Amino acid sequence: MDSLSSTWTPSNEENKKIITNVYEFINEKLNYLKDQTECPDEFIYKFLGGIQKEWHPSSCQSIARSRKKL
Repeated sequence: MDSLSSTWTPSNEENKKIITNVYEFINEKLNYLKDQTECPDEFIYKFLGGIQKEWHPSSCQSIARSRKKL
Protein backbone atom coordinates (compact mmCIF):
# COMPACT_ATOMS: atom_id res chain seq x y z
CA MET A 1 0.00 0.00 0.00
CA ASP A 2 1.24 3.47 -0.88
CA SER A 3 1.44 5.36 2.41
CA LEU A 4 0.95 8.71 0.70
CA SER A 5 -2.47 7.64 -0.56
CA SER A 6 -3.50 6.26 2.82
CA THR A 7 -7.11 6.85 3.73
CA TRP A 8 -6.40 7.42 7.43
CA THR A 9 -8.16 10.44 8.83
CA PRO A 10 -8.24 11.62 12.43
CA SER A 11 -11.41 11.37 14.44
CA ASN A 12 -13.21 14.58 15.38
CA GLU A 13 -11.97 14.12 18.96
CA GLU A 14 -8.34 13.69 17.80
CA ASN A 15 -8.72 16.72 15.56
CA LYS A 16 -10.12 18.90 18.34
CA LYS A 17 -7.63 17.77 20.97
CA ILE A 18 -4.21 16.32 20.16
CA ILE A 19 -3.89 17.58 16.58
CA THR A 20 -4.94 21.11 17.49
CA ASN A 21 -2.63 21.07 20.52
CA VAL A 22 0.36 19.90 18.49
CA TYR A 23 -0.38 22.42 15.73
CA GLU A 24 -0.51 25.26 18.24
CA PHE A 25 2.65 24.02 19.99
CA ILE A 26 4.60 23.86 16.72
CA ASN A 27 3.45 27.35 15.71
CA GLU A 28 4.38 28.69 19.14
CA LYS A 29 7.88 27.21 18.84
CA LEU A 30 8.32 28.53 15.30
CA ASN A 31 7.32 32.01 16.44
CA TYR A 32 9.81 31.68 19.31
CA LEU A 33 12.53 30.67 16.82
CA LYS A 34 11.71 33.67 14.65
CA ASP A 35 11.67 36.04 17.64
CA GLN A 36 14.98 34.74 19.00
CA THR A 37 16.87 34.64 15.71
CA GLU A 38 15.04 37.24 13.61
CA CYS A 39 15.25 34.74 10.76
CA PRO A 40 13.12 35.31 7.66
CA ASP A 41 9.95 33.32 7.06
CA GLU A 42 11.76 31.64 4.16
CA PHE A 43 14.19 30.03 6.62
CA ILE A 44 11.31 28.62 8.68
CA TYR A 45 9.65 27.37 5.49
CA LYS A 46 12.83 25.53 4.48
CA PHE A 47 13.35 24.31 8.05
CA LEU A 48 9.88 22.75 8.01
CA GLY A 49 10.64 21.24 4.61
CA GLY A 50 13.61 19.42 6.15
CA ILE A 51 11.42 18.07 8.92
CA GLN A 52 8.76 17.10 6.38
CA LYS A 53 11.30 15.03 4.45
CA GLU A 54 12.10 13.07 7.62
CA TRP A 55 8.43 12.08 7.85
CA HIS A 56 8.08 10.97 4.21
CA PRO A 57 7.04 7.29 4.21
CA SER A 58 10.15 6.27 2.27
CA SER A 59 12.62 8.17 4.48
CA CYS A 60 15.04 6.25 6.67
CA GLN A 61 13.51 7.80 9.79
CA SER A 62 9.97 6.81 8.79
CA ILE A 63 11.03 3.26 7.95
CA ALA A 64 12.84 2.97 11.29
CA ARG A 65 9.73 4.21 13.14
CA SER A 66 7.58 1.66 11.30
CA ARG A 67 9.95 -1.18 12.15
CA LYS A 68 10.06 -0.14 15.81
CA LYS A 69 6.33 -0.84 16.04
CA LEU A 70 6.80 -4.48 15.02
